[in-house]
Amino acid sequence: MKTLIKFLTVISVVFSSAVFAHVHLEKTVPADNAMLMKTPEELKLKFSKEVRLVKVLLKNKQGEKVKFGFIPSKEANGTFSWKLPKLSPANYIVDVTFLGNDGHKMKNSFGFMVH
Repeated sequence: MKTLIKFLTVISVVFSSAVFAHVHLEKTVPADNAMLMKTPEELKLKFSKEVRLVKVLLKNKQGEKVKFGFIPSKEANGTFSWKLPKLSPANYIVDVTFLGNDGHKMKNSFGFMVH
């Protein structure tokens, strides 16, 4: 029984460390599922820790990409932002690919609507 308890303790510590080691997207502007009456002025991403951005795609539901000046980051940062061009009324999706300090590749996405 003591061996089982020790084993479960070790496993829980290992898994909890792995969970806390990963970075996540804390806040976006516009917010996920936002319904906007006009084009947002900027696209802003805030992470729980510093990351390097590999890819950020802004596209409408038909898959048409919107250019907004994204360039992959060479240096890690916790917050990124870009001015957005005028967007047509539509549903938009933002796909984000980023690297944590450990080099772990992660992805996230969120969407918003412009009326």
